[in-house]
Amino acid sequence: MDAVAAKRAAGEAAARLVEDGMTVGLGTGSTATWFVAAVGARVAAGLRVRGVATSVATEKLAAELGIELIVLGAEGLDLAIDGADAVDPDLRLIKGAGGAMVREKIVAAAARRFVVVVDDSKLCSRLGGIVPVEIIPFGAGATLAALETLGTRFAVRHGIDGIPLLSDNGHLLADGELPVIDDPEGMAERLAAIPGVVGHGLFLGMADLVIAGAADGSVRELRATPALS
Repeated sequence: MDAVAAKRAAGEAAARLVEDGMTVGLGTGSTATWFVAAVGARVAAGLRVRGVATSVATEKLAAELGIELIVLGAEGLDLAIDGADAVDPDLRLIKGAGGAMVREKIVAAAARRFVVVVDDSKLCSRLGGIVPVEIIPFGAGATLAALETLGTRFAVRHGIDGIPLLSDNGHLLADGELPVIDDPEGMAERLAAIPGVVGHGLFLGMADLVIAGAADGSVRELRATPALS
């Protein structure tokens, strides 16, 4: 599978959702980068748009492309576009491989429409995989021990120099493998309840649309099935 072609197709399809005058959340990661690049090309052609970046890396890219950046305010955003590491049929997500999930969740929650772009290898029948958390450095050992009560070990991310990696917020990042999450909502509550956890990578009930790209450059749109009353 040509993952690059699939990611590019999804990102460029999402860029076509951006309308003149919009304020847009700009996601982080390999697929979101294609979206930002496509928006930048449209800005160069005359599109007027203001963006809120979810990471320092995206902020730098957007600035290089001439996208006007603003601070997220109380008025929120028209649209936010971001990637995901896993997507289930109910459009529940795991995000955070890029370490930006806290800012990403703030931006997604502030948007009137949240659209997710992925290559189709990220689609899964049941949610599971590496779940990232962001934790404050103070008492990190105690926080990691508390996280282990969830049934798996969470390990702090380190760079190639052996130094722990920090989020753009100055916090530690840790990852735990949960191959199958039977109750994503319950797991999200348990993660959020642990003191020291700033945020986690479970994004539940937030996505309005998922655009999945395929290796041949085609895309398909996925929407959550309405719950039966």
